[in-house]
Amino acid sequence: MQRPWIPVLVLALLLVGFRCLGAAFSHDLPNFQPLPALFLCSIVFLRGTKAWALPVIAWLVSNPIASMLQGYSPFASGGVIVAFLALLLTGAMALPLRRSPSPLLVLGGGILAAVVFHLVTNIVIWATDPTYAASSTGLWQALWSGRPTDLMPTWVFFRNLAAANVLFTALFLLARQSWMPASKPLPASLQQTR
Repeated sequence: MQRPWIPVLVLALLLVGFRCLGAAFSHDLPNFQPLPALFLCSIVFLRGTKAWALPVIAWLVSNPIASMLQGYSPFASGGVIVAFLALLLTGAMALPLRRSPSPLLVLGGGILAAVVFHLVTNIVIWATDPTYAASSTGLWQALWSGRPTDLMPTWVFFRNLAAANVLFTALFLLARQSWMPASKPLPASLQQTR
């Protein structure tokens, strides 16, 4: 008897675990957290309530833990809302991929999800943080180098997000193969004899 929910549950638990580890070691692996990929893959491959419930629950469980591990209040930041809206946008972008989810297209979607998440969150930071100049130079700084006081440039966060998305999407595609029903053999009358 197949249990198609087992690989999904395992991947969700791995995501929560890696998100918490990434938060605990944020200086070594900043933003190596594939939440956009989870939203993308869930919407592309799952149906019904679980398509949206799985990534939302994973985010709701992991975000407060990750925030506390990094020393932030888990619910007091407007950035949490922006990040969640960016993740929902990633999920909405995945809807057209449902029609023909080839592995290459889904992997490309994982990279695009990282790009969209990075753009949305950093554009909002640029628009709301007075540290950045209200110009194209300030926007570029928010998207690429970050504030002068930041420990790392923002491109490092984007690189790690993109790498995590590609890795998670590839793992999701591999796990999906394990829960796909095996193709039924042809009836004996239709099989060719040699």
